[in-house]
Amino acid sequence: MVQKRQVFINAIMSIVQVVSLGGILFIFYRFLLATIGVEQLGVWSLVLATTAVTRISDFGLSASVVKFVAKYVARGEHETVAGIIQTAVLSIGTCTGLILLALYPFARWLLGLVVPGAELESAVSILPFALVSLWLMLITGVFQSGLDGYQRTDLRSVLLIGGATFHFLLGFVLVPTYGLMGLAYAQVIQTSIVLVGSWLLLKRYLPILPTIPCRWNYSLFREMIGYSISFQAISIAQMLYDPVTKWLLTRFGGLVMVGYYEVASRMVLQFRALIVAGNQVLVPAVADLQEKKPEATQVIYSNSYRLLIYLALPLYSIIVVCTPVISRLWIGHYEGMFVLFAILLATGWFLNTLNTPAYFVNLGTGELRWNTISHIVIGLLNGGLGLLLGKLYGGVWVVVAWVFSLAIGSSMIALAYHLRHKISLSELLPRESRMTALACVIGMLIALLMYYSAYHLFSIITAGGLALLLFLVVVAPSLWLHPMRKHLMGWIGQYLLK
Repeated sequence: MVQKRQVFINAIMSIVQVVSLGGILFIFYRFLLATIGVEQLGVWSLVLATTAVTRISDFGLSASVVKFVAKYVARGEHETVAGIIQTAVLSIGTCTGLILLALYPFARWLLGLVVPGAELESAVSILPFALVSLWLMLITGVFQSGLDGYQRTDLRSVLLIGGATFHFLLGFVLVPTYGLMGLAYAQVIQTSIVLVGSWLLLKRYLPILPTIPCRWNYSLFREMIGYSISFQAISIAQMLYDPVTKWLLTRFGGLVMVGYYEVASRMVLQFRALIVAGNQVLVPAVADLQEKKPEATQVIYSNSYRLLIYLALPLYSIIVVCTPVISRLWIGHYEGMFVLFAILLATGWFLNTLNTPAYFVNLGTGELRWNTISHIVIGLLNGGLGLLLGKLYGGVWVVVAWVFSLAIGSSMIALAYHLRHKISLSELLPRESRMTALACVIGMLIALLMYYSAYHLFSIITAGGLALLLFLVVVAPSLWLHPMRKHLMGWIGQYLLK
């Protein structure tokens, strides 16, 4: 019961983290749009996407730390846990540092290919800071994975909320004076502070860790690398999604389009994280069950999936309904490009989100085959279709290609999981959720029709509020009658009372 309660606390704190970071992100991006403008924001987004490609140099070790820390904690082997963390930190810190130095000239050359000449100097000037920030972030990822392995995601959430708040305050001070360079300074300082905080939290929870990681263990490295090699293929594919999409957008649409895509993507992903954050705690929990009670995994999957679809249907529908109002509040005016991108991305990420229980259960059990195939398919489709459709029809169709690739590739994970475990494919849309799905579609159409028919008659807030109210009137009865509502309230009440 203690373990179940900790999983519940972790899920709640992950959601609190997402909500907090979402609020900070909204204010910060509104500030950046007003201070440096959408083109400079597009440059920043493009540089981060370009440097993100070099994350392949961590060999997938950060992800493997969660599984192996959880495994050896379940066995009570804390000395081994300390060895895993130190081995991963030394491996990633050394290898990625050398690789980032070697790839710096290549990154400069790549930016020269995709960034327009007028903005190239700004992009190149912030590139070293982006690379240093990435190196620090990769090391921090090991410490945070260690906390996850101990099922202390709640501690990590508190640290990340504090780090994001500090980043916003730094940006508020530095960006008006130094512009894009001030944003780069703030990123490096914030990442350094989160790194130190993550290490101190983990050391407090695992006191046998030395003050500075100094022990590298070959046998532990070999054990982790066997798992992480499969995960590395996933990581490589994931890291190419955003850069490829933004490179193609820059070529076929321009930096302004990249800037609006960045804002829309950040918004949708922040909402998505609200749901996915709760599911991420499945990885250490499933890894622990694999050691103690493997037959319980299917029960976890079924409950997690039914809860996920109950929450995802209305949440993603609300994103679509509120996007026109968010455009006016966040960007300062109605921007059709932002609204279109947000609706397209919400559709793609909704279909992707439905696969997260199967995805995280696979991570916990170490069955990574279909996770890997899915990511490779998404990457190949995105690059090929994006180039073709972008060349034929322009930048907007690059985003259409990305959404299509994301939806098709992601669906392979859940389909394979259901076939492998002999679960009916009809359960991908459980019977009890079908009425809710229909109500969400009807509610979105009615709400958007009302908004676009009457927004000029009311203030922004009033028009948005009426649209949201209409949506809730249509959808609320199906959510209230849904059997998952009683289960959800029961779980919350049970753990809060304890």
